[in-house]
Order: sequence, then C-alpha cells, then structure tokens
Amino acid sequence: MTFSTTDKTQLSSLLDLRRWSELMAWQRISKSQQLYFSSPSQGIGAHASIEHQLATVELTITKQTPQGIHFSVLFNNEHSAQGQVRFVQQDQSTTVIWQISGTINSTLLGGYAALYLEYNLRQLIISAFNNLQTELKLRAAI
Repeated sequence: MTFSTTDKTQLSSLLDLRRWSELMAWQRISKSQQLYFSSPSQGIGAHASIEHQLATVELTITKQTPQGIHFSVLFNNEHSAQGQVRFVQQDQSTTVIWQISGTINSTLLGGYAALYLEYNLRQLIISAFNNLQTELKLRAAI
C-alpha cells in the first residue's frame, strides 16, 4: 500500500506492536482473547502475545533498520513464521511492503490452518493499512 507521505514518523505506528492491535482491530476476529505487550512495545526484542481459545500467538521484533522491521511469529509453540514491514520512499510517497512466510508443522490439519491464517492475516493487514490511511487523512485535515 502506498501512503502520500515521505515522513516516516507518520508511519511509526507500523513499528509498534501495541499499535498493531489497534490498527488491525484484532478484537474483531474474536472477543475472547487476552493481549500482552512488552514495554517498550517497539524496537528489537519488543514482544506481543495473543492468547485465544483456539491458539496462542507470539510476535517478536527481531531486527530494525531505517527501512523497517523484521519480526518472528510463533503459533501454539509449534508453527513459526518470519516477516517484515519495509518502507520504500518514492517521490512524494512511501510504499509499505508487508511480507510473511512460515511453516505449519502438523500434517493432518496443516493445510487448513495455513489457509485460515493466510486469509485472516491478509484481512488484518488490509484493515491496518486502511485504518492508518484514514488516520493520516484526518491528521492532515486538522
């Protein structure tokens, strides 16, 4: 997604795990969950944990550069993923690239779990970008 700004501080909420839960509206997936965040919730080592009746998900920022962050994800202490959020500046805009890939280790339900996670993660990322785009437009209007 491309944002009409070259000021990375306006996109800093994408680097803060506490803000991810707000931008992605994690509560829309299910009301029955507990969210825990490390303090600070940004920078290398920042950690978030989501406890849900179906799964426990842990996110950790593993690397930070001026161009973005790398993070690891652990599902139910069994399935792992790695991802990154990168900022690519162009003339008067910044394109945000979100990538994630991982491994599902259960043979029987692994395919279904992968499809379920891929669909929900895609929806959460779209929601986050749309919410941030709206937030930036509202700030610009003030």
